[in-house]
Amino acid sequence: MPSSTSTRATATSATAATATASASTHAPVPLAVDYANTLSASRGRTSDHLDSWLAEHGMAPDPRFEPLRDAIRVLIGATAEQAPYPEAALAVVNAASAAAPHWLELTGEGVAVARAAGSASAAERLLAEIARSAIELLSEDQHANLCACQAPGCVQFFVRTHHRQEFCSAACGNRARAARHYQRRKEQ
Repeated sequence: MPSSTSTRATATSATAATATASASTHAPVPLAVDYANTLSASRGRTSDHLDSWLAEHGMAPDPRFEPLRDAIRVLIGATAEQAPYPEAALAVVNAASAAAPHWLELTGEGVAVARAAGSASAAERLLAEIARSAIELLSEDQHANLCACQAPGCVQFFVRTHHRQEFCSAACGNRARAARHYQRRKEQ
C-alpha cells in the first residue's frame, strides 16, 4: 500500500503532466506559472494573452479567469520577494479551488487519478485545476525556486532550474546583458 507521501507525489506528478514546456529550457512549467505568465511586457507595453491561452485549453474568453490570474501573480510575486501572502489573493485562489468539487482516486496500480463532479462547468474545473496547481506550487519545497525575471521590463515568472538562473528565458538574459554592455560603453 502506497504511503500518503507517495500518493501526494503522484498527485503532484499528475498536475505537472498538465503543464506546458518552456521554449527556452524545455523544462516543465507548472500550470499556475504558465497561466500567470499570460500577462507579459515588451518594450514598455503590457500584453494580455489570457484569451489565447484559454483558447489553447479549449475555453472561450471568460471574465472569471482574470481575477485568479491576478491573485496568482500576487502570490508568486510575494514568494519571489519572500514577503507574506496577502489575504485577499489567498481568498481568491482558495475560492477557485473550492468552486469545483474534485478529488483524487487511487487505482489498483497505485496511480492517483483526479476526478471532478459532473455538475461543475468546464470553466469551473479549469479554474480549480489552476488554483490547485498554484496551491501545490506555493506550498511545497519548489516555492523556494519561484522567481521573477530580473530582466528590465519583464513581468514573467519562472521556476529556477539552476541556482544562478536570473531570467525567464535566454532572450531576457541576452537583453539584460546587452543593456549592461551598452551602459558600460556609454559611461566610457
